[in-house]
Amino acid sequence: MHKYGYAPKGASCVMYSSEELRRYQYFVSIDWTGGIYASPTLAGSRPGGISVATWAGMVHLGEEGYLELTEGIIRTTRAIREGI
Repeated sequence: MHKYGYAPKGASCVMYSSEELRRYQYFVSIDWTGGIYASPTLAGSRPGGISVATWAGMVHLGEEGYLELTEGIIRTTRAIREGI
């Protein structure tokens, strides 16, 4: 999202086609000195503002808006490739 200006730099989003696949995303450590540590992200803790801004952007665009923008990016990429 951020590479095309639709979210702050540092934002990433992984979309899974099923809950079954998503369950492999979670990280849990029972050996952390602060107690049990669990995180739904690979990076652990991240600044919340980036996540919230990315979420708000995706909600604002909606699925149709996101797909429309993606199709535009693909068309532009193909046009550039053909022009080279």
